Amino acid sequence: MSSRNATREDFQHVIASMKSKEVDPTPYITHRVLFDKVKDEFEQWLNPANGVIKAMIEIG
Repeated sequence: MSSRNATREDFQHVIASMKSKEVDPTPYITHRVLFDKVKDEFEQWLNPANGVIKAMIEIG
């Protein structure tokens, strides 16, 4: 998880909200890619026409 301006307290609040099911993050996850494919996909994520809201990098 990352954000430019979020504080530690912000992250604690978000994590607690997700754990309690108060917030469902799945509608925001628009793209998924395996770690070894990030290099191939990253440039496309920068194009607004591709509709990326949150891209998840899967490890493992």
